Amino acid sequence: GTVIVSLGPSYGEWIEYDKIPEPMRDAMVAIEDRRFRSHWGVDPVALMRITKFAIDNRGTGRRLQGASTITQQVARTIFLSNKYDVGRKFREMILALALERKFTKDQILELYLNKVYFGGGAYGIDAASRTFFGHPATNLTLSEAAVIAGLVKAPSRYSPTADAQAAVGRASVVLDVMVETGALTAAEAAAASPAQVKLAAAPKQNSV
Repeated sequence: GTVIVSLGPSYGEWIEYDKIPEPMRDAMVAIEDRRFRSHWGVDPVALMRITKFAIDNRGTGRRLQGASTITQQVARTIFLSNKYDVGRKFREMILALALERKFTKDQILELYLNKVYFGGGAYGIDAASRTFFGHPATNLTLSEAAVIAGLVKAPSRYSPTADAQAAVGRASVVLDVMVETGALTAAEAAAASPAQVKLAAAPKQNSV
């Protein structure tokens, strides 16, 4: 009648938009897609950057990182794969435009926060919060939200359980960007302390 050990991916509880702490919403938009509220699914600024990068690096095999909007990431997560090629990127953009016509920005952000991978087998902010901090995502503090938002770029590299220093450094970047975008004041960012967040105890290793 009791759980001995849980294996495999964790999805947590689905958190509705209004129940997601505002710092978590603001942190994710700031670090992943600061023009999320103003573009139509595809960010024209990022699109110009992609075009220039493609021209400058033709034939080198290099790929542009971080150019997808939140809506494009939702499209990729739900409908496509992570395999990178020009055809997939084009389909991702088309699907993002369609999603923006069908859903509100709040609905898209809710989808994203409940679906995106944060490392440690955790999909969605509730699973990430429970995995790393031992409590539901509805209770996330600003410092914890900054840590979680920083994971999307590289979940393994910035995992607080794998490299606490890297996670804190990345969370500080998130807080700085939140100040740049007006989501936080400098005083609010300074008052946050990602280095002091309490991590959940590591799960016991069971052998049978």
